[in-house]
Amino acid sequence: MRSLRLALVTRRFWPLPGGIENTLTRVCHELVRRGHQVTAYVPRTQGEWPATTDRHGVRIRRLEPSGGRWWSEARYLRRLSAAVFGTAETRPEVVWTLGLKGDAYAMLGAAAAYGVPVVLQPERPGLSGDCHWQLEAPCGARIKRRCYAAAGYVALTPLVERELIAAGYPRPRIRHVPLGVPIREASTPQARAEARRSLALADPALAIDEPSRLILCAGRFRLARGLELMLEAFRRCAARRPESYLWFVGEGPDAAYLRERVFELGLARRVRLTGAFDDVEDVFRAADVAVFPPPEDGPAVGLLEAASFGLPIVASDVLTHRTWLSDGCEARLYPKQDAEALAAALEATFDDPRAAALGAAARARVAAEHSLAHMVDAYERLFDDCRVRTAPESPR
Repeated sequence: MRSLRLALVTRRFWPLPGGIENTLTRVCHELVRRGHQVTAYVPRTQGEWPATTDRHGVRIRRLEPSGGRWWSEARYLRRLSAAVFGTAETRPEVVWTLGLKGDAYAMLGAAAAYGVPVVLQPERPGLSGDCHWQLEAPCGARIKRRCYAAAGYVALTPLVERELIAAGYPRPRIRHVPLGVPIREASTPQARAEARRSLALADPALAIDEPSRLILCAGRFRLARGLELMLEAFRRCAARRPESYLWFVGEGPDAAYLRERVFELGLARRVRLTGAFDDVEDVFRAADVAVFPPPEDGPAVGLLEAASFGLPIVASDVLTHRTWLSDGCEARLYPKQDAEALAAALEATFDDPRAAALGAAARARVAAEHSLAHMVDAYERLFDDCRVRTAPESPR
């Protein structure tokens, strides 16, 4: 594939924390490493951030954000369109846009004047997802009609693919892109002990004894992700297994509420909200088991991250988790919304001599099906197909 000029349009990108944010950053870095030119267009959510910066070859342009009102949002979309398509020398050959909302509407409208293909990627499925938003929002139907004109659609999970098809998006243009992560060296007991020492030196509040059992729950702090259920399950588990600890790793809008619940349940000595980490390697290596409690399907980048280290996994029995990892073979799945079942699954993992083998099997499957290289390969094929289909014919 020859070099491509690509514009990424998204509302969240480095250095903002989050699984999808990290994945976008990794994909962009790998595309640059393969010889492509990538520019990311994002809101300037922190005033001290520079308007233009470069990270590992990815050019990042930050625009003054909208103020939340419709007229402010309209101004932001005009600024965004002007920045992306401003000059012929920097005009992208493909525009990759996250979300099926205002950014998609603006990019499709502006790109039509230049014959530039636009690839749309829904941000999430379910009741909080993009397809449902288009049904409920006052301007959703209008935006949806324009979104039908996109050159391609990215489906990171089976549920997103089903929702796009059900919403009437052209099936031939929907491309499944397997979510991918870097494949790490398999963790070992020695690596776990070293990681715990390193984290304790960096933050004494994270110091735990080596015989202790550490449960890791990584992701955005949003109650819709099953975090209250996780706390209740841990309360039951800790009552029976007092050597256990729980770390919530990440950031999000419900952090304060989650912290209050930790104190209300009397778990302050055993539960930590660690915040986000630029590099999660020590965090995953320090853990004994990783838990993913969301009651609905989603990208679940953290699940693949945990599996890439060979970490034993306990996860809710939802479509995405069930598709990626088999119950009893590569992970332990429990009935969603069942706190006692989750607590029992955690304790069973602590005591199961096959736990390490389950983690190793999960790591092997992720390496075969969900590596970052496989993901970038799929994006390259999609972008190149869209560019070729929309390229003007050569004169005969």
